[in-house]
Amino acid sequence: MDDTKREWVRSWLVKAHSDLRSARALLALDEPVTDTAAYHCQQAAERRR
Repeated sequence: MDDTKREWVRSWLVKAHSDLRSARALLALDEPVTDTAAYHCQQAAERRR
């Protein structure tokens, strides 16, 4: 894999990690925001395929 492709993959994995962190934060609220958390989980799964 060339460096350009490696960096592109790394950036997508960073975004997936950020999506999962957002989902966890939304679920940890006193009143969880489940629909938006589910959206972020879906985005993370799409990025990690």
